[in-house]
Amino acid sequence: MHHAFVCQGFSLQEGEVAMRKWGSEEILGVLSSLDDETLPKDFVDIRTAAYRLIRYPPRFLSPTLPAAQVVWSRTLTPLDAVFDEIASEVRDWGLDEVHWWVSQATRPLDTEAYLRARGGVLSDSYQVLARELGNIPIDGSPGAAVGIELVRDELTLRDAIAVETKGWLRPSPDDGAISERLRETLRHLETSKEFQMVAYVAGQPAATGCCTLAGELGRLYGAVTLPEFRSRGCYHAVLASRLRQARDFGATVAVTRGRPHSSGRILARAGFAILDIENCYRISLA
Repeated sequence: MHHAFVCQGFSLQEGEVAMRKWGSEEILGVLSSLDDETLPKDFVDIRTAAYRLIRYPPRFLSPTLPAAQVVWSRTLTPLDAVFDEIASEVRDWGLDEVHWWVSQATRPLDTEAYLRARGGVLSDSYQVLARELGNIPIDGSPGAAVGIELVRDELTLRDAIAVETKGWLRPSPDDGAISERLRETLRHLETSKEFQMVAYVAGQPAATGCCTLAGELGRLYGAVTLPEFRSRGCYHAVLASRLRQARDFGATVAVTRGRPHSSGRILARAGFAILDIENCYRISLA
């Protein structure tokens, strides 16, 4: 069912977004290309014509980011054969479950029903949302209690990493990994390719979020606010600062993912419209 709603002066249908320059399919295509980038060497990244299966390294794992994920699947091969092939690979990793993402691009169309029939349980869900930047006002100046900084040196990077580590319950990186990330951060700032913001409350690191630029599209990702600082405007301040910085770097549209009952609501109030819904199913292989 589609529900009409109004966003930044446009009359929209859920699952669609009317952009002056960008169309839904174009935005989703660029997002797919960004998602398809080569991963670091400590990932296991299996790509076939039918699916992409990723084994995430321990440094990325958290209660909301499981180890083995089918990030997309598009196949004409019977799903039983594809499932058995993936299950065999995941078991070889010593894991007993796989998480399988389904979107409007997934084929066959009954993949979601198939996964449920195999005992799949909905484990996560994201909205894919986008909004124009251009001359449309970007609300969300931080209040006096929230300070925003662009990550541009070791101090701000360590503060952002501290938020990520605690917020996602990840292991802390060592000094070598932090030094390498700082080099990448400074290189990306020089080329206007990527940046990160960190928010402070009373001088304490409270929230962070990143953005990657691909031409005129800015992809927002990696936003997290520490529990003790929630409901103080930190997420919205980090969001607005990323939108302004992305626009300064030449972006005309922003795209991101948000959970429907948390960040998705804030994004909708900030002028984002829904392009797609991505659901994830956890399937036990025991």
